[in-house]
Amino acid sequence: MILYYLDASAWVKRYYQELGTPWVESLFTRNQFLGSAALGFVEVTATLARKQLAERMDDATLAGFFQRLEKDWDDFYQVHLDPAMLETAVAFARTLRLRGADAIHLAAAARLSQHLLGEADRFLFVVSDADLKQAAQAIGLTVLDPEEQPAAAP
Repeated sequence: MILYYLDASAWVKRYYQELGTPWVESLFTRNQFLGSAALGFVEVTATLARKQLAERMDDATLAGFFQRLEKDWDDFYQVHLDPAMLETAVAFARTLRLRGADAIHLAAAARLSQHLLGEADRFLFVVSDADLKQAAQAIGLTVLDPEEQPAAAP
């Protein structure tokens, strides 16, 4: 089993066409195991709502995106902020000089990679943010950037 942790910078590509969208879309169509922090759900929701303003998207289209997002979230391994993860996120923010949201995503990914997977499993951190990619690599996570991948996921 491969578990793909999606940071919001990658996950939003599922709903909004940009570089890396075909690769992210293939994760969903191939029924891969996906996970994210609850923060990611909020961030993608906010990004879609803000894109409605910028792109002049009608309410029905936005509602359709929100419906797909909620369905996808129901199928995710969901990581919720608790005191231990908060402590890890604060440590990452301090030592790796990360923005707050990035520190939370990295702490959530670290938790999933350590606690959910067995020896034969693989964990991949999917992110399109340069600072967060570098930090994830620094703590030993395997990182994939959808913008650097071929159209279909493995």
